[in-house]
Amino acid sequence: MSLKHKLMPYVARLITSESLQQLRRRLREWRRVLRRQPHQATFYFRIDDPYSVLMAQVLPRFARHFGITITPRVMLYLDQQMYPAADMLEELAPRDALQLAELHELTFPKDWQLPPREVSLAATRCLLKHEGDERFWSLAAALADALWRHDHDKLEALLCEHGQMAADRAQLALEARRDQFLADGHYLTGTLHYQGEWYWSVERLDHLAHRLNDLGLGTQDWPLPYGRAKRARLKDAIPALKDSPLVLYFSFRSPYSYVALSRTYALADHYGLTLKIRPVLPMVMRGLSVPRAKRFYILKDAAREARLHQVPFGKVCDPVGAGVERCMAIWPFAEKEGRLREWLRAAATGIWSQGINAASDNGLKFLVENAGLDWKRARRWLDDDSWRDRAEDNRNAMMAAGSWGVPSFMTQDDMVWGQDRFAIIERSLLASTSRHKTTP
Repeated sequence: MSLKHKLMPYVARLITSESLQQLRRRLREWRRVLRRQPHQATFYFRIDDPYSVLMAQVLPRFARHFGITITPRVMLYLDQQMYPAADMLEELAPRDALQLAELHELTFPKDWQLPPREVSLAATRCLLKHEGDERFWSLAAALADALWRHDHDKLEALLCEHGQMAADRAQLALEARRDQFLADGHYLTGTLHYQGEWYWSVERLDHLAHRLNDLGLGTQDWPLPYGRAKRARLKDAIPALKDSPLVLYFSFRSPYSYVALSRTYALADHYGLTLKIRPVLPMVMRGLSVPRAKRFYILKDAAREARLHQVPFGKVCDPVGAGVERCMAIWPFAEKEGRLREWLRAAATGIWSQGINAASDNGLKFLVENAGLDWKRARRWLDDDSWRDRAEDNRNAMMAAGSWGVPSFMTQDDMVWGQDRFAIIERSLLASTSRHKTTP
């Protein structure tokens, strides 16, 4: 084993350490108190980003409840290398935002249309001019509504009433902000930054709310159940859902796939769903880039999500390359033995919380036996490349359904992306029973 593989689990455990996170928080809080600074956060808002539109509706109430100041920072241009399938995200994000809006009783137009870039720029220039005004939030909501509905008359009236920053100044400001944003350590708009940590979209505000509660700010009776989308309710058995299909697109290199596994199994078992798991190769092994800043954010974010769901996490041995390929080679054997669920759980747990090197024989043997599989029989499958065609079929099916990343879920009617969307998946399943009942 290389020195890199030997050190990796311990470095990852340090990066994701909860005790180190708490220490950093205490040091930042002491510094804030010594400097007599108020509690301040920065919100990175992009008007053609549906997640920013939802966050802009939520944050004024959030700020009032917890007694903090939130400063908006208007963005528009992004570093495209951070978005491996930007065109697909453009189509998926509004559909996802609409479902989140319905879940949280927020506003996003059902008749949305993708906004043209030049119109987004005009609205952005208007917001840049009023970034420091108290009316920023109401103006952002009005402009976003007009923009996403393609209501040109309303948009024109708003621009005439409120004006815009000069085009050359706006261009320079937006480009500088894009570069600074990356230097500060993030890439996704719709994100709140508070005391060294990033909170993307509504469903990460639960982490910040807990943090602020621990500082004695606000109460535990939050204005919204910010993490609501992450969990299915699993209240009543629905006979009509029995044997309904649920497809999980999974990658051994995805920490979010691992964090989602136990909730996926619980959802499928509760409703008696027919769960089909379709492994795919990770993005970097499919020719898509994952820059360093993005990898670090994902690792830290996955760690706090894992803690939330009580999933062991942190001592990581990155399986990219041979480790992934060997795990994929065992997949058809585990499926044939009727132990695919156990294989995914054992392999992912070993990779993401036990620091097991799946590229080594000893490491893979440990994972295989933890899944209740016979190592002597399993190792014969390592020379069989037939899994590659199946993995490519899985990738093509996932892309055709409208997603490029994992974990993704396909119900009878909908594609849902992300480990933090189980309430949305459940709603889709329940809605499908109603739709198919009424279909003649």
